[in-house]
Amino acid sequence: MNDGVAFPFAIALIFAAMGVDTAVTVLPRADMDQFFEVQSVAAERQGDTAILHVDREIHQPLHMSFSVRVMSQGKRGWVETCAMSSGVIEYSPDNALPDPVTLDWWTWGECPTLPPGPARIITTWTPAVKGFDPVTVIADVR
Repeated sequence: MNDGVAFPFAIALIFAAMGVDTAVTVLPRADMDQFFEVQSVAAERQGDTAILHVDREIHQPLHMSFSVRVMSQGKRGWVETCAMSSGVIEYSPDNALPDPVTLDWWTWGECPTLPPGPARIITTWTPAVKGFDPVTVIADVR
């Protein structure tokens, strides 16, 4: 590179790097709720299983995994009776939930039944994007 051009080029690179650093620290960071929001998950017992009523919105495509824990009321608190975890999948605004949302469908067939008595279904969505916190919803089975 020509000596007359090298110094201005180096200065330009330094200012460009400072601009990127400033933009990263000054621009607002995207929040999870700009991509995915869960208002509620309710569960209604039907025999030995449940129907879930899910109020959630996918605003923008996002890769996430999810896990579900089915709990029963024990003498000393809640006891896990079944658990499942998915791999990373894409959540897209055009994806729709089935009607009805059954416990079997919600757990990909891993936890199709509820324990007798009081039960709880805990669902956690974990974004693959660093910096986004997981979203956990607890549904007490009615």
